Amino acid sequence: MISIRKGKYAISGLVDMITYIQHHSDIETKEMIVVEIGSYAGDATKIFAKHFKRVICIDPYQNGYYDNDGASYKYDMRIIYNQFEKEILNKFKNVVHHKMTSEQAAHCFSNGWLDFVYIDGNHKYGFVKKDIEMWSPKIKKGGWIGGHYYMNIDFEDVTKAVNEMIGRPDMIFADTSWIWRKQ
Repeated sequence: MISIRKGKYAISGLVDMITYIQHHSDIETKEMIVVEIGSYAGDATKIFAKHFKRVICIDPYQNGYYDNDGASYKYDMRIIYNQFEKEILNKFKNVVHHKMTSEQAAHCFSNGWLDFVYIDGNHKYGFVKKDIEMWSPKIKKGGWIGGHYYMNIDFEDVTKAVNEMIGRPDMIFADTSWIWRKQ
C-alpha cells in the first residue's frame, strides 16, 4: 500500500490541526464541509473523513503534471487512484471525489459555502498562491484555509506563497500543516 504520511508526526499533526479547528470554531467539525486539494493515496482524506461531515476531494490523478514534483511521476496515477477508490471512496460514505484540477474545481463552488479548504496539491509557488487566491472566497466567514508543508525545507515555495497571500498562519502543526481563519 502506498502512503506518504509515514513520518513521526504525519498523522498526529493533522489530528492536532482538526482539534484546533474544533476548539476555535462556532460549529462542530462533524457539521463542517472540507475540500481537500490534492488527495493522492488518501492518507489525509481518511483522517478528514473521520472528523468532518463531508469531504470533497479534488485531484486529477495525472502523471507528468509538473516535472519538478516527484508525486507527478513516482507512481502510475492509475494505481494511486485505484488504491484511493478502494481504501477511501468504497469505505467512507461522506467522501466524494472530483477528478479535475484545483482550478477546474474552484469554478464549481459558490463563494462563502465551505467551512475548510486544505491545500496539498502542487507545492510549487505559483500553484500554492493560485490555490489560496481561488479557494479563499469559497470559504465562509469564520471558516478555515490551511495546507501542508509550511516551513518545510523541501517545500520553501509553500511558505513563501502562504506568507505572501495571508501573512503568517494562525497555527503551524508538527506535520508542517498550517491553518488560518478567515475573518
